[in-house]
Amino acid sequence: MMDAETDSVYEERCGSQLGDEQHEDIADVELDELRRVRRALLKMNQGMENVQRQIKYFNSNVSQTTQLLDIWVRVLSQTMHNQGYLQSPEWHGGQTDIAQLEGLVQRDIQREEEAERKRRAAEMEREEREKEARERREREHRRAEQEAEARTTQVRPRGAGRRPPPGPAARGRGAPTRRGTQRGSLIPPATNSRIRPPR
Repeated sequence: MMDAETDSVYEERCGSQLGDEQHEDIADVELDELRRVRRALLKMNQGMENVQRQIKYFNSNVSQTTQLLDIWVRVLSQTMHNQGYLQSPEWHGGQTDIAQLEGLVQRDIQREEEAERKRRAAEMEREEREKEARERREREHRRAEQEAEARTTQVRPRGAGRRPPPGPAARGRGAPTRRGTQRGSLIPPATNSRIRPPR
């Protein structure tokens, strides 16, 4: 009986040891697979970076090629332009072109000077018109003032031209009044004075 139990315990221990070893083997296999996947991903990332660098280099080459083509087009255009000049019967050399350019510049200068003279003449004419208008207003203002003064001197105050009534000095001292003449007396008429004449 004891031998059977001992054998069973021994088998269980051996089975547990074998199970642990199998688990470790499986873990090692999975770790190796993960490492391989990681290395593959790293290689893929490096390949994508290389492709990106190559694309940038290609883009730079395309830009440089475009610039070179633009330069070539300009050179070709200038060449055709020069060829047209050389083949033109109206072209008489560089000295003639220089003389024509100087003539054009001189003509532009003359036009600017003429425009400046016209502008100054217009400005002077405008100032002259303003001056004449100002003088005309001043003359009209002085004429109006003179007419107003003339009318003021011609108008006489009220009562002017009438003969003032004679006063006592004009009638003379003791001259009989209208009232005294009617009464036959030389006594002057009564006044507001407190002194009464004799009766």
